[in-house]
Amino acid sequence: MLSALLSAVVLSQASPSMKDSFDALATVTPWLSSPDAFRDPQHHEDVARALDMLSKLKHPFLRGSGTSSTSVAKLFGTQATWAKEDFLARKTESARYRTRGLAQLCLGCHLREPTRDFVDVQKRVDRMVLPPLQKAELFALTRQVDRALDVWGKELGRAVRLDSELYEQLDGLRLAVGVAVRLRDDPKLVQRLLAPQLFRFELPGFALREVESWNKDAVAWEKDRFGLAEQTPTTLMARARSLIESTGAEDTEAAVPERYVALLRAASYLDEALRQAPDGPYRAEALYLLGVTHPTVADSPLWQLEWMYFEACIRENPGTPIAQTCAQRLKDRTWFIWHKGADMPAATWAGLAELLWTAKSGR
Repeated sequence: MLSALLSAVVLSQASPSMKDSFDALATVTPWLSSPDAFRDPQHHEDVARALDMLSKLKHPFLRGSGTSSTSVAKLFGTQATWAKEDFLARKTESARYRTRGLAQLCLGCHLREPTRDFVDVQKRVDRMVLPPLQKAELFALTRQVDRALDVWGKELGRAVRLDSELYEQLDGLRLAVGVAVRLRDDPKLVQRLLAPQLFRFELPGFALREVESWNKDAVAWEKDRFGLAEQTPTTLMARARSLIESTGAEDTEAAVPERYVALLRAASYLDEALRQAPDGPYRAEALYLLGVTHPTVADSPLWQLEWMYFEACIRENPGTPIAQTCAQRLKDRTWFIWHKGADMPAATWAGLAELLWTAKSGR
């Protein structure tokens, strides 16, 4: 898992709290891929201690020139706290699922941060005896993208016998495409990753349709010749708006998985616009649009990140039309996620009511 990556990485200016977090991730990594190992009583104390440490990690949210708009420590801490509480309540599979979600949050954050100096982790990865797709994930987080791509090239099209292996490959493909879009900004690379999948008739029908649609969007992207590196916040915002509009994502509370590539591009452009101008005039709209892309580009355990985009939009612009737009979207998405109001936690009810009032009243 990505957590293995974090445990093996040494940042040039890592603080003691970050080091502790790396150590905690190193502790749980060997057991994340196995439900039986994660719930094994002999690991109970170590897992509980590690999750407690992760719940205390703090970072700023969407602030500071050159920082990533997805460096959201509050979300990380909340998810880790819930994972710890689930684990202590013997809901070990829920805890394991949340912890794996934390790994995905780390990947989104680190891919969009400025370049860091990572030590070479090849030998450490080998000693961990990780499955190949987990090695690729680890390499991606340490920005060793060529190594990750080499593994993905060998593993994603490999014939498998079990459905569980096939779905692991599909998860790996989604991650690989995410790296190609967010880090490499490369439509040709996306097409190369997808090409072997277009003729894999063992893929489920929904997966084949999604891959075909992703490839179509990648081809259109190549013709578009819109390179992220040369753009200003204004042009990035304009293109993100256009892409989101083309997907219909604003018109539905559900994810739009067949438009994953287009919405990844939009999220990447919004991230970069906020990186270049974190307090610019488009900030509120960027937060709103990032929330709109979230159901499609992020994994389900991280839906609270979507909440945080909308909450930031509302609290920074109380009583304004954009705050009310963010509040309405948050309300619609919250009801969609919980389906029945009776199932919604009391804290979610209260938090939603407060934000709706703030957006309307300006207080």
